[in-house]
Amino acid sequence: MHPEKTIMFVSGRKPEAIIEQELLVRGLKMEWANSVKAATDLLESKSETTGIVTELALADGNWRDLVEQVRRVSSTVPILLLSSNSSAELWWDALDCDVEDILLAPLSAARLCDLLGTHSTDV
Repeated sequence: MHPEKTIMFVSGRKPEAIIEQELLVRGLKMEWANSVKAATDLLESKSETTGIVTELALADGNWRDLVEQVRRVSSTVPILLLSSNSSAELWWDALDCDVEDILLAPLSAARLCDLLGTHSTDV
């Protein structure tokens, strides 16, 4: 049996239902955490998280705080930032902090899967 592939979204609001549906079609489960602490707790309780998508600002910190906490639990799970825009400064910060990539809104499940290399053989 293959481990379940899970994408964790860390943001102040749950992603739109269409994103969850698109991920399910691709064989991925979506989980949501509304803070750095909730994300870390969730990550510690899971055997595998395929990737994390986070907004820049969170209830109890920001994306840098999340990266720091996640890296204490896992050095391999890819982290993607979700932003409405990006700047050279954000890109440099993200690269310096071991962030895989920046996703520009609106979020696309296909783009997310491409970046994380999670392609279902059934689709």
